This record gives sequence, C-alpha cells and structure tokens, in this order.
Amino acid sequence: MNLEAAATQIRNFKDFLLLYNKLTEHCFTKCVDNFYSRTTSADERKCVDNCFGKFTNVNQKILGVYVDVQQEINARRIAEMEANQNAIAAAAEGQENS
Repeated sequence: MNLEAAATQIRNFKDFLLLYNKLTEHCFTKCVDNFYSRTTSADERKCVDNCFGKFTNVNQKILGVYVDVQQEINARRIAEMEANQNAIAAAAEGQENS
C-alpha cells in the first residue's frame, strides 16, 4: 500500500469517527434525560434506537442519490474528454493535410 492510499484511509477513518461521535452525542443529548439510574430506561433505549435508525436510513438515501449523481457526472466527464480528444485528433489531421 502506498503512502497516499494509507493517508486516504486514515482520513476516511477519522471522518467516520467524527461523524459517529457527533451522532452519539446528538442521540444521547436528545434521548437520555434521567441520570438517577445507572441503566437506561426502555423509553431512552427506544429513542436512541430510533435516532440511530433514522440517521442510518437518511444516510443510505443520501448515499444512493450521491452514487446516481456521481455516475452522471462521470459519464459527462467521459463524453467531454472524448469530444476534446476527437477535436484534437481532427485538428491534428487538418494540419497534416495542409
């Protein structure tokens, strides 16, 4: 594995941990409100499950849209590159015929 790939993996892992910590803090702040017991109540557990579940569902939908959009962007870039290559080839052919 090269250094650039390792750096990318580390950055991705840091981003994942940051997101996980933010989500944990958000769901904890939203759902846990009774600090008189060492265990969470059934309502608190249900709230946390719903909070994480909602995030997971939204994240999956966003990723699905991202993949679709990214495929369209890649297809446009490929078409632009092919058009540029064809234009360069036509210009070079025109110079050879001159």
